[in-house]
Amino acid sequence: MNAHDSDNGGGTARSADVRRTVAPTANVGIKRSVQFAFLILALPRLLCYGITKRVIGSRALTSSSESIARVPGLRGVYLRQAFYRQVLSQCGRDVYLGWGSVFSMQEARVGERAYIGRNCSIGYADIGQEVMLADGVQILSGGREHDSTDSQRSMHDQGQTYQQVRIGDGAWIGAGAILMADIGEHAIVGAGAVVNRPIPAFSIAVGVPARVVKTRFLDPDSHSDAASPNQST
Repeated sequence: MNAHDSDNGGGTARSADVRRTVAPTANVGIKRSVQFAFLILALPRLLCYGITKRVIGSRALTSSSESIARVPGLRGVYLRQAFYRQVLSQCGRDVYLGWGSVFSMQEARVGERAYIGRNCSIGYADIGQEVMLADGVQILSGGREHDSTDSQRSMHDQGQTYQQVRIGDGAWIGAGAILMADIGEHAIVGAGAVVNRPIPAFSIAVGVPARVVKTRFLDPDSHSDAASPNQST
């Protein structure tokens, strides 16, 4: 912990910065045993999901997802890991799935060691490895999900077209961002941004609609932040 500022003759002292290091990885053998135990615990939910899917089709995922999203603590994280590894197109073994986060499409994919915060809503998405989603991120199933060509019918009665939104490996998405287009690998999207067009790899994008304000690495191999050639510093 480093003091960020101090009281100077009657001025208001500023709070110190708080820095935390990455927690050490738990023993893999113990972790796999715990994950297997939670797979057993998740079997009734998986059975219920399978039966419901036969009756109401793809809508069964929404119901099951909302139910398991409300299980708190690490118990909920491990239960969601076990459940989604069986029902999604792909879900990494060590994915973190926060409380209140839901999936609406079985075709979604989540890469290894991805982090999904609390209260995220995820549609037809392909989330890469080690992607981080902060709380409240929404990934829509593309930007033109609802058909609107027939002016004689309400939007409710028109068809839907789902387009996959890809989040590249190592990307970081800020709290409350809404994604309707692809995000390149290792890109950063600011909190509250609305992404309606693709964001290139190694870019930093903010705003509504989101625009690129900086490139993280001029030389991707250098791994050092640098301003874009077109961006004043």
